Amino acid sequence: MNFIDQTVLNFFANNMVDWLIFVMLVITYLGNFVMVGVLTFLSAISFYIHKHTARILPLFVSVGGSSITVYILKNIFDRARPIGGLYSELTSSFPSYHATAAIALYGFFLYTIWKYDKHYLKKPLIIFLLILIVSIGASRLYLGVHYLSDVLVGYVVGLIWLLLSIKLHKYILRFFGSIGSHKFKS
Repeated sequence: MNFIDQTVLNFFANNMVDWLIFVMLVITYLGNFVMVGVLTFLSAISFYIHKHTARILPLFVSVGGSSITVYILKNIFDRARPIGGLYSELTSSFPSYHATAAIALYGFFLYTIWKYDKHYLKKPLIIFLLILIVSIGASRLYLGVHYLSDVLVGYVVGLIWLLLSIKLHKYILRFFGSIGSHKFKS
């Protein structure tokens, strides 16, 4: 895997375009800890206001569980960042938090839109979210702050927590829907 990691890193380093660096920096910030935290908090408020309370706990499980897992894995593996990245990161490289958060947060939005939204923008939003998820991982490679294996494992960690949160969401709907005294909406 080291050969593939280095080959991908070299490819991006040798094919940099000045204007694309700015675009990749903007995209990568959509997966950073602060942005993910703010969007998670605002989404939970929106779910509460729009009476989609059954989505709140699963959202927190997806984002929180994946964040804690990345923190633990980064401390266990303590992999050094690639040399020559376009900016300095303080945490270790493996796995990529940005890639993990992209799946955990934006994947949860994608699931919610795909499963429940009837809006005419449903398909464009799904396509946008898929592109965003892939772009966040690609931005980490383009900026030289992660190896391919960091990003791929980040995606897997995020996907595991996303799937667990979807199961939890379905359980909440089934359990509280059967009680009748608590009306939880999807």
